Amino acid sequence: MKYYIILLSIISICYGVVSAKTSISVVDKNDNSPLAGATVIDKYGIIIGITDDDGCISVDNQGDMQITIRYMGYKPVTISPTDTIKLSPATYELSEVIIQPIERPIKRILCFAREYSSGIAGSDTMQYYCEYMAEAFVADGKVKGYKSFDARPTAKGYKRYARISKNGNDSIFIPKYDDDIAELSWYDFMAFVPTDKIVYPEAIKAGEETDTIYGKYGPQFVFKRKNNIFTKTADVLSNHKNRKWSPFIFKLIGMTVDIDNGTWNLTFADNGSNSVGIQDFISGTYNIHLVGKGKWIKKIFNTTHPIDMNSYLELYPVDLTNCTIDEYKEFQKDYGRLSFQYPKDLQPISPAVSRLVKAIEDKYLIEN
Repeated sequence: MKYYIILLSIISICYGVVSAKTSISVVDKNDNSPLAGATVIDKYGIIIGITDDDGCISVDNQGDMQITIRYMGYKPVTISPTDTIKLSPATYELSEVIIQPIERPIKRILCFAREYSSGIAGSDTMQYYCEYMAEAFVADGKVKGYKSFDARPTAKGYKRYARISKNGNDSIFIPKYDDDIAELSWYDFMAFVPTDKIVYPEAIKAGEETDTIYGKYGPQFVFKRKNNIFTKTADVLSNHKNRKWSPFIFKLIGMTVDIDNGTWNLTFADNGSNSVGIQDFISGTYNIHLVGKGKWIKKIFNTTHPIDMNSYLELYPVDLTNCTIDEYKEFQKDYGRLSFQYPKDLQPISPAVSRLVKAIEDKYLIEN
C-alpha cells in the first residue's frame, strides 16, 4: 500500500509538471490598469490566446517556456510567464495635423498591415504570417460619387509565409493566394480604418483618464486618454449571450464557426480638441479566436478534428493624401500592386515569427 501511494505521488508530481499552468495578468506599467485584448504568442509562434476583461490569461509554464505579449500602444515583451507582466507605453512621433481643403473631400490612406494566424487541429498545427500594403478611401461627409465600401482597406501587396506540422512532418513555404493555408487569414473580416469622427466621452472631457461603456454582458467600449494618446478598445461580443457568436452565414455553406473572443483597439494622436478622426489615426489591432467545425471546415484543412484558430492583425497608416473626386476615381482604376512602405513606429515582430520568416526566405533564396 505504501509503495502504491508513493507511485501515485510520483505520477501526480510528473503530471503537474507536464500540465503546469500559470495565470498571468497583463497590466500597464505606469498605473497597473489591466490590458484586455493583449495577444499572447508562444516560443513557436503559435497564438496562445487573448487576455480577458481583467487582462488575464492562463498559459502553460514548462521549463524554458517563453511568451511574447503584444498590445498596440505598448512595447511588446518576450518573457517567461509570471503572475504579473507589465507593459511599457510605446512612444510615437506624432505628425502635424493637416487641414483638408474643401475641394479635396476624400482622404486616400495607404496602410501597412501584418497578420499572425495559427490553427490547431488535434496534434496538427498551422501557422500563417502575412504582410500587406492596403489602400482605403474615407470621405468627409456625403460626397457625390464616393462609395462607402472603399473605406475598407483593400490589400494590394502581399508577403506570405506559412508552416504546417502534420503527422509528424514539418514544412515551411510561401503559400499562393488560393492555397488552403490562406483560409487561416481573417484580414478581410477584421481590418478597418476609422471613418467617423470619435467624440470623447463626457468623463474623458472632464479630465478622467479612462471611461467604460457597458454592453449587455460586459464592457463594450473602453476609452483612454493619456500622454497625448487616445485609444478606443471594443469587445465585439459584449452584446452576445455567453460572449459567443456563431454567424449564420457560415452555416449556410456547411460550416459552424463559434467566435468566443473578438476585440479591436484604435490608437490616435490626441489633438486637444476632444475628438479624433482619420487624420489622427496611428494604428489599430484586431483579435479573433474561434473554433471551426463542420464538413467543409474539415475538408478545407484536411482533418477530422475541429479547428481552433487565433488571428491577430496590426494596421498602420503610412501615408495620407487629400484628393478630389476625380483623383479618387482614377485611383480606383489602378489595379496594380502597391510598393511596401513601413511606419516609423513599427514594433518588432515576435521572435518566433521572425525566425520563421528568415527560414522561409533563406529556403526560397536557395531554391529559386
